[in-house]
Amino acid sequence: MRKELIIVADDYGIRGASAPILRLAREGVVDRVAVLAHFVSAEDVLALKETGVSIDIHLELIRLLGRGESEGDSFLKRSGNFLWHVVRGDLAPRLVREEWYSQIELFREKFGRLPDGVNSHEHIHFFSPFFSSFLRVADEYGIEYVRFGSRRILGDIRFHAARSVLSCLHGLNRLLWREELRLTSEYLVSVDWIDDMRHFIRHLPEGRTEVVAHPERPHETKFLRALKRSMEKEG
Repeated sequence: MRKELIIVADDYGIRGASAPILRLAREGVVDRVAVLAHFVSAEDVLALKETGVSIDIHLELIRLLGRGESEGDSFLKRSGNFLWHVVRGDLAPRLVREEWYSQIELFREKFGRLPDGVNSHEHIHFFSPFFSSFLRVADEYGIEYVRFGSRRILGDIRFHAARSVLSCLHGLNRLLWREELRLTSEYLVSVDWIDDMRHFIRHLPEGRTEVVAHPERPHETKFLRALKRSMEKEG
């Protein structure tokens, strides 16, 4: 089995994200783009379709969570806000599933077809009470590719709070729902979990690794271009 990267740009549709993602798609740097159906404009839809890149839906719970947080908030604060809504009953699995159905229908309305794959904003689908709903939605719409990483989560930063939590949830979901997993990569990593690109490439395991990035952050755009060049040199 050879080493393969699947580079995915998240958050297409959010202000400041669409333009850099389009540039990377046109350059052939990214393999897939994750779209926020409620936020993407008709103009951005047309531009993305013209690139020929695989287009996934980036499921979110922004409307159910409200606007009580911002990009600059810490992981701890965002997690606290999320758990508060869970406790209040705002995020019952049935409500989450209905919200995700509506987003896929909106995607179909805007793009004229179903998405090529499915993932979620801030990896919210890893939360175990939602994971079965996530797989059910993908199954009912016949969406084959899902973000998970069937073997494990990667990353060389000694401690990263979000990665540590996701690794725990990944292990639990893998035990509970293994038989229901659809097409996915063997490994999953986010750019902000990688400290040293050369070390990452040198220790990259055989199989497919999905690399998640947010190109609205200039340093992540720079990282992706360098990663693509390095992998091409590796052959």
